[in-house]
Amino acid sequence: MTKTPPLLSVRGATISFAKKTLFEDLAFNIFPRDRICLIGKNGVGKTTLMNVISGDFDLDLGERWIAPQSVLGYLTQSEKLPKNVSVFDFIMSGLAIDEHKSYLVDIICDHLKIDKNAFTQNLSGGQKRRVSLARALVLEPDILMLDEPTNHLDLEIIEWLENYLQNYQGALLVISHDRKFLEKVSNKVFWLRAGKLKVNQQGYKNFDEWSQNIIEHETRELSNLEKKVQLESGWLQTGVTGRRKRNIGRLHYLKDLRVKLEAQRQLVKSNANRMNIIAQKMYEDAPQVILALNNVSKGFDESKLIDRLSMKILRGERIGIIGRNGSGKSTLLKMIIGEEKADSGTVKPAKDISISYFDQSRSAIKPTSSIKEILCDSGSDYVKLAGGKTKHICGYLRDFMFDPNDLETLAGTLSGGQQNRLLLAKTLANPGNFMILDEPTNDLDMDSLDMLSEYLEKYQGTLVVVSHDRDFLDNVVTSILSFEGNDEVQTHIGGYSDYLEYTQKQLPTKNSEKIRQTSAIEEVTLETQKPLKQFSFKHKIELEKLPAKIEKLEEKIRELTEELSETEDRNSANLAHISMEIAKYQKDLDESENRWLELENLKPVLKFFPN
Repeated sequence: MTKTPPLLSVRGATISFAKKTLFEDLAFNIFPRDRICLIGKNGVGKTTLMNVISGDFDLDLGERWIAPQSVLGYLTQSEKLPKNVSVFDFIMSGLAIDEHKSYLVDIICDHLKIDKNAFTQNLSGGQKRRVSLARALVLEPDILMLDEPTNHLDLEIIEWLENYLQNYQGALLVISHDRKFLEKVSNKVFWLRAGKLKVNQQGYKNFDEWSQNIIEHETRELSNLEKKVQLESGWLQTGVTGRRKRNIGRLHYLKDLRVKLEAQRQLVKSNANRMNIIAQKMYEDAPQVILALNNVSKGFDESKLIDRLSMKILRGERIGIIGRNGSGKSTLLKMIIGEEKADSGTVKPAKDISISYFDQSRSAIKPTSSIKEILCDSGSDYVKLAGGKTKHICGYLRDFMFDPNDLETLAGTLSGGQQNRLLLAKTLANPGNFMILDEPTNDLDMDSLDMLSEYLEKYQGTLVVVSHDRDFLDNVVTSILSFEGNDEVQTHIGGYSDYLEYTQKQLPTKNSEKIRQTSAIEEVTLETQKPLKQFSFKHKIELEKLPAKIEKLEEKIRELTEELSETEDRNSANLAHISMEIAKYQKDLDESENRWLELENLKPVLKFFPN
């Protein structure tokens, strides 16, 4: 059986910047239908390697080969669009316009929520990003390269992109911090670390187990090398007085062994080089409500984003906000911090509220300011922490994986991931008792994400976070505020997975309501998979009563959830009792919905009559 030839090969690749070798003697292939996720910490050279593959960077040593007639498509992190060009003309520039391409532009622009007739100079940053993504997809290249494609996309678009890439006919190479996204689209992993590349042929799903096995093996190798060096050093010290008996070959062996040991130490150390953030303790004895919104409405022009929203945010709550781009998420945050005023209603913060705000536009990071100037605005060498404490800037920079020698580096020269880490360092230094994070996960590598999650788990203040990273939300929040569109905002207990499970369970009930509304005076015939004799008159009566029962259970759960958040009695026993009641009614609701589905599948003809 003939093996499929690669689309692209790299052999003996070496690249260095300013005396630093990013990778050395690198070799790999990209085959048709490969779904590769490129993993590695910020700064190890992921984007550089992408540029090597695309042909934008020349190798110091080695060679790059690409199959004749192969087409590369590359979405970079910092795409620049020409001005005064329509979206359609930009997407199709250099491409032959035919019926297939025109149809593809319409489909992709529709799913990415892009107006193909808009002009590039009128687009927001997020819209420009989606237009660049559309351009890469419409190209239909043999090798599609995507650098952080999910940044600035809402969850609905991310889920569509996952499905699109699963069916894509070419090869895919993607950099992303979104673990769930990588699990769905990849069948191979390139792990770039310490200048070397490790390949996993099973995709990202087992990455944690696979990478941990590698790290444990390297740690054992380090331990063995240390023992050998200790033995050889002992021989050298005991034999140093007898020069004539010294074995020169053995000295060379020891020297080589030490070189290998240092290399192994650096390899193992690379896995421990993570952000180290000390969580600040909160000491609060004030009332439980830290911020209240009462009948808040907000709109722009003729579009209403938020309509009569009322909610109380309690101390220690951890709220994740999701929804489509433009649905009102950032607007709500700006009303909370006072940058925007509500059209009607009130936003009332507690008197002792102390807000720290992570802005996704990174407005606090001035490109012409140095790292030191951003972290130490007073001009000293110490970073101000919570509770009046301070920490020397060099030690604080190490906590966030920065080199202390880069104190005077201008923020404008940093990568997107480094700028995000710098803004996190500034925000988390003194987070106050109410922390708002607007898309903090953009451009962060996975180790940085893990450390941020660990910090937020320990943070004892109130947290409100906007994110499209589903795994991150599952790890850090206890409730979801969902902007459903058409000024509808819903609250759900749990993380993103709980929200998704709840919305999927709601589909049968919603479909039932639609049938009742549209078929009150006519029969609705449905196909069945089971014989008529299994559906009795008793089943018919039970089925007719279930929607009302489900509605009552949902209403009871809503009432108890409100009671849980608003009760003045914060005694743990009382809260536990309410939580147990919610769990009981939720169990009844699940059973009722499952029974509804079961009976729906039994009957051949369903009749609804007007009340």
